[in-house]
Amino acid sequence: KHFPVFTSTVQSKKQKMNNRTLYAKLLIALTLLVATTIQDDSDDTTDAHTLQLVRTPRIVNGNNAVPGQFPYVVSVRVGGQHSCGGTLISQRNVLTAAHCVYSLPVQFLSVQAGSINRTAGGVVVDVASVTTHPNFFDYNNNIAVLKLVTSLNFTNLIQPIPIASMDVPDGVGVNIAGWGRIREAGIQPEILQYSRSLRTLGYEDCARVAAPTSPTILCLAKTYGNGICGGDAGGPAIYRGILVGIASHHISICGDSTPDGYTKVSNFTTWISENSCSATVSPV
Repeated sequence: KHFPVFTSTVQSKKQKMNNRTLYAKLLIALTLLVATTIQDDSDDTTDAHTLQLVRTPRIVNGNNAVPGQFPYVVSVRVGGQHSCGGTLISQRNVLTAAHCVYSLPVQFLSVQAGSINRTAGGVVVDVASVTTHPNFFDYNNNIAVLKLVTSLNFTNLIQPIPIASMDVPDGVGVNIAGWGRIREAGIQPEILQYSRSLRTLGYEDCARVAAPTSPTILCLAKTYGNGICGGDAGGPAIYRGILVGIASHHISICGDSTPDGYTKVSNFTTWISENSCSATVSPV
């Protein structure tokens, strides 16, 4: 199932602009109504023949973070309300999932940094521009760079994270963090949640149990009752203090035992560097 903005029908430029404007307004209204991520219009069910993919990750069975534990994790906001996670990579740039911001008017976007509480504290800075990957489509190339209107001052609560220049090894543990729901249809916590219960899964192993997948998607394996679910999209997967993934999608209901999908950062190092200011690149 594709995003509504993608269509094979030939349209005029004016029609396309009108469609994007209408779609953006609908997304903003939905975000303000539920204060969660932009959600797919299908239900979170599965049967013996179908795996339903959902674009609204949230962390299940997480732990409360403490101030300064994840100084690079930010809240990406639409109309002043938390919508998605993001990761600070320089004083003026944040990485997030493209589907979180695609076609949204930039004047509605802001970022909260320096607080583990999504409802209070820290600093809120407006977004100046959004650059989504030119080949973003469905779950492929699901990455965007946000440029802030002003530079953030680094403190013990606000710090950037290096981005991975090489693939993370298979079978290693990673950390994830976000403000998403703690279980399917559960509450959305005010305090940042994190989990250390996910492990990287090789492409071939992932392809056997999860679809769709591609070499640009980082699969994270988990046990039942863990993983991502709504409000965590765009948030980080971290390995040894390096950003290796961006939360993209999960399969079926959140918290089940199927792998979660993250955009593999190492595949986009050059593109990120070309579209950001002074991002640090590091091997894993």
